[in-house]
Amino acid sequence: MPARFQSGWTLAFMKILLVVFDFALWVFGCAVLAAGIWMKFEVHKFIDVNPSNPVASHVAIFFMSVGIAIALVGLMSCYCTLSGNPILLYLYSAFLGVVLVVQISIGIAAFAYQDAIKVSFKNGLKNSMKNYRNVEANRDAVDTMQATLKCCGVESYEDWKDYGLPVPNSCCKVQNCNPKNPAMINEVGCYTTVVTFISSSGKLIGIICLAVAGFHILGLILTCTLASCINKWKYETIL
Repeated sequence: MPARFQSGWTLAFMKILLVVFDFALWVFGCAVLAAGIWMKFEVHKFIDVNPSNPVASHVAIFFMSVGIAIALVGLMSCYCTLSGNPILLYLYSAFLGVVLVVQISIGIAAFAYQDAIKVSFKNGLKNSMKNYRNVEANRDAVDTMQATLKCCGVESYEDWKDYGLPVPNSCCKVQNCNPKNPAMINEVGCYTTVVTFISSSGKLIGIICLAVAGFHILGLILTCTLASCINKWKYETIL
């Protein structure tokens, strides 16, 4: 079989691999966008936000912007791949490199500010409990968190006493229980539950982060390799 036909098959195979990668990148972008939307409408209820510096809102907008950008590039990269334009492919690989750097920066920032994030989460949860009776949004948020995570209060169910409030029904282990009976409610606080889960899942979170980084490195290699194969195939065709 002539070398140019072998190069043609290699080129087609590389394009298929990269199209699959582009689709996966689009899905990843949509997931980041969904996470940003969730943070915008839910997480802010628990984060202690200074009105003059709405950190949670800024982080959510950042995630949504990055998600939209990645999803759009994932779609446009399909065109770059199918068109077989080496220049566009190299530009696309440069963007993947930028995304990889941004993800590493986010990971480093999250690790560096993990204590500040924990304190902010704790203060936000306390603020939501303080406004539990008067603000419906805070009440719904706390009830949803306690029912979903099977927790009660910040560090324990006794935290409700600090606000002069009875233990809500969302702390019950089963529906329609008597929340005054400690044996029938979840005694561990939501802050303790979340921090313990994150600490115990540190290795898994690290593996996921490495997998995402490896995924982008693979895409960068595939893109550069495809661009190189196209140039080589065009040269062989001319010869």
